[in-house]
Amino acid sequence: MPDLIARLFARPGLDLPVRAVACAQVAVARAHWPRLEQTLRAAHAARCPRVALEEGLLQGILFYGFPRAITSFATLANVWPVPTPPRGGGLPPDEQPAAGRALFAAVYGGNTASVEDMLANLHGELHDFVVDIAYGRILSRPALPPRDRELAAVAVLAALDQTPQMVAHGRGALHFGADEGAVREALYTALAPDEAAVDAALARIVRSRPGPAK
Repeated sequence: MPDLIARLFARPGLDLPVRAVACAQVAVARAHWPRLEQTLRAAHAARCPRVALEEGLLQGILFYGFPRAITSFATLANVWPVPTPPRGGGLPPDEQPAAGRALFAAVYGGNTASVEDMLANLHGELHDFVVDIAYGRILSRPALPPRDRELAAVAVLAALDQTPQMVAHGRGALHFGADEGAVREALYTALAPDEAAVDAALARIVRSRPGPAK
């Protein structure tokens, strides 16, 4: 397992802090706590910004829930202690709703209205939580750029086998400037060493992109 983390960290095609965040989220999603600890130690040794890992673990709440998120932060505090616990870092509260809706629209593009309708038809509170809290309060935090957040989301959603959401966030990563090679590396972080699964997942993302207007 340490060799796997070392090999992932050595691969080109993905910025090291993004790789570290993706590796950490995948480990937490699978409740693989030794792998999370090894990832955090490797990130610390490689001088990755701790704030990137903090932001990644906060974002992870949206994918695998509070219990694992709490354990992940306890692991971070043990492996990489700091004198003062991190706090803050979000947009001002009055800016969060608009920022969240703008980010949601950027991720889902022409599907924005249909995704919002789907969420609202499932449960109104689910819709409001996703748009206002997930996007407005968490995903819009400026310490981790949208491109990096979307790449990490691709990895953790692949690990969780949540294909529709993985495809949507793969499109989001491409929209925010990631190339297909970076998206493939995010997938590889979750699915290694299954190259066929990686290529199949990437193909689904690429096929889902809207074609040029006619």
